Amino acid sequence: MNMLLLPPDQVTPKNRFPVVLQLLVLTLILVITFGSLWWFSPTRDTGTDVRPMVNLTEIPTRPIGKEISNISIQATAAYVWDVRGQRALYQKNEQAALPIASITKLMTALVTHELITDRTDVILPAVAIKQDGDSGLLPGEILTINQLNQLALVSSSNDAAFALANAAGALLGDRAPVSQFVSAMNIRADELQLPSLTFYNTTGLDENTTVPGGIGSAKDVSFLLEYIITRYPEIIDITQVPITRVYNSDGVFHDAENTNPVIDRIPNLLASKTGYTDLAGGNLTVAFNLGLDRPIIITVLGSTRDARFSDVLTLVEAVQASLLTE
Repeated sequence: MNMLLLPPDQVTPKNRFPVVLQLLVLTLILVITFGSLWWFSPTRDTGTDVRPMVNLTEIPTRPIGKEISNISIQATAAYVWDVRGQRALYQKNEQAALPIASITKLMTALVTHELITDRTDVILPAVAIKQDGDSGLLPGEILTINQLNQLALVSSSNDAAFALANAAGALLGDRAPVSQFVSAMNIRADELQLPSLTFYNTTGLDENTTVPGGIGSAKDVSFLLEYIITRYPEIIDITQVPITRVYNSDGVFHDAENTNPVIDRIPNLLASKTGYTDLAGGNLTVAFNLGLDRPIIITVLGSTRDARFSDVLTLVEAVQASLLTE
């Protein structure tokens, strides 16, 4: 065995500090250390009431901004909700149950996410492609749940929303999958204590000239979006982009353009979902970060196809202006 021998002048001298003295010093250090920990401990019995350390994350945040007034919007109903402050900043017919059109797809996406994993492959059934609107999807092609969710929320694809419900609904029993899924959507609305939300289909398309695909209040729609952005933001994050591209299992791609053309005019956008049918008129719900982790949700229902966007922008500006008058 080879050993490395150092010259005498490089050999480290042995420690000549007595072992017993070393032990005494170490003992003294330990006594001082643990004694100080005991002395400053909040659980030490001193005969006085010592308050434990405060968890700063549990301190409620003071609401920011004043309630909004003196604005004009075309929407029949509207609601502006400060998520952190847990208070309404603006209300207009906020509890009126109105047709919500494709905002219905928020519940479709939520229930699907809670029932089936995002990476699950789905073979698109022909019945899904028969839904109104042409999103370019073809029967028999294979996309994942996550990809279908992107198409349903970004470009509001009815084919994709139906395919999501068909796939997830098959896990709920032996009845028709989509019918079972719609029942699950209504059950979930009850569980979330959103009583105005009622769903008749998974897309939000009008059932006929008098029956909408889903109804709800601006207030409950806002609370549904609040639940999603605080519990499952990954569902809705994709709606921040103007366009997304998904590839099926064969490498064929589909481009989904965002149905909200003003996403770049909403500061720190967190989520967005549009809706429009003959019965509903123009609907839009958005969430954005006002700053310092201050999510604000704005929902307008019963506006026009174009005015829903200007209505939301008016409310965004009003929220920002309310900060200056605090």
